[in-house]
Parts: sequence; structure tokens; C-alpha cells
Amino acid sequence: MTYLTNNLVNCMITLGFIFIHLFSNVISSRKLNVQYMSSFAAGVGISYAIVHLLPHLAYFQTVLIDEFGWDSGIFYSHGVYGIVLFGLVFSYVIYKIDERTFMVLEKKDITSAKNAFFWSDIAFHVIYNIMIGYIVIANTLSERFYILTYFIAFGLHFLMNDWLLYHHHGALYNKYGRFVLSFSIFAGAAFSLFVSLPYYLVVIIEALITGALLVNIIKFELPNEGEGSIRGLLVGTICSGILFVFV
Repeated sequence: MTYLTNNLVNCMITLGFIFIHLFSNVISSRKLNVQYMSSFAAGVGISYAIVHLLPHLAYFQTVLIDEFGWDSGIFYSHGVYGIVLFGLVFSYVIYKIDERTFMVLEKKDITSAKNAFFWSDIAFHVIYNIMIGYIVIANTLSERFYILTYFIAFGLHFLMNDWLLYHHHGALYNKYGRFVLSFSIFAGAAFSLFVSLPYYLVVIIEALITGALLVNIIKFELPNEGEGSIRGLLVGTICSGILFVFV
């Protein structure tokens, strides 16, 4: 892909993500089975993480080795994976802190507790979206197929996140959340146009995104007992697995 074409496609992906955030409430359970779609998205996310992200992270590890001149030791073989682990644990800890804070505050003032929980939840997703918006425009997605898989995996991921946020926050999400999240994608993309980070920092951002993606799949998208759709999970995993491996 030429540089100009690559930028144009990446801008279209950014606009696609913004569109999903703005109109995810329109694609509601009235038209789609949310449990099935959530499980389907989890299957796509699992396939993307295992088949596509892990090999990509292995490449990133070589980038860090070259950048810092590592020739042995734990950072030589595990540096980027440690960052992924940090992103996963950090995302989960933030969620649990929000959850426990809400339980404490709701005993005093339920309205204030809901508002605090909403803005805390949105703030985390804003940081997450800014990083993703930066990565898309930073031209790290140089191959057409990688761009396509990135959009499919994260587009479904955003859709499931938005439905979950709407389920938790209702009118607050419709009134404020979807616009704030849309703007955060734009802000990350705009930031990448004016600030070119060193490549090793871009690697760190992608590793953190991977960790956050994994915890979201494990915590929120995989079907729990009596919930979700095993068929949706299998269809999503098998179809996307074949796509990511063979296409």
C-alpha cells in the first residue's frame, strides 16, 4: 500500500470506530440477539488475540531487543509480554476498584454513586480509545489484511463494550458516553498526526491495548454459566480463526 492510500484507509477505519460509538445504541437488541453477538464477538476476539496478536507481539519483542540493545536476560525474552500482563492486570484492578467504590457510595447516595461510577468507567475507556486511535493513524497497520482484521476485531469489541456500558449506565451513556468515546477516538487519531512517538513507545501502547482487550474478553464477553451463546462463541471462533489463518 502507498503511504497516501494507507493514510486514507486508516482514516476510514477511525471514522468507522467513531460511527460504531455514536450509533451502537441504534443497533439494539430489537434487531440482534445481544447474547449471541456478545459470544460471537468473544470468539472473534479470542481468535484475533491468539492467531494474530501473539505472533505480532513476538515481532514487537524483537523491536524492543533492537531498540535497547538487549542481548540476554529476562527483558530479552519477556519484555513485551510483561507489558501485556501489566495492561491486563491494571485493567482488571481498575474495574474492581470502580465496582467496590460504587458499592460503598450507593449506601450514601445512589445518584452520586451512579454518576461517579459512570464517569470513572468512561474515563478508563477514553484512555483506551485514545491509544487505539493513535495506533490506527500512526501507520503501524501497513498491510491490508492486518487493517481488515484490526477493524473487525476491535469494531466488534467496541460494539460489545458500548452495549455493556449502555446496560450499566442507561441514559447517562446515551446522553454523554457515546459522544465522549467517539471524541476520544478522534483525539487519539489527531494526536498521532502532530506527535510522532518513538517506535518502542508505540510497541508499549499496542502491548497495553492487548492486555486490556484480553481482560475485556475474559471478564465481559465470554459466556458465563446460563448466559451467552456457546453456538455464537464457536461460530465466531471458527470463522474468524479460518479467516485470520488462511486468508
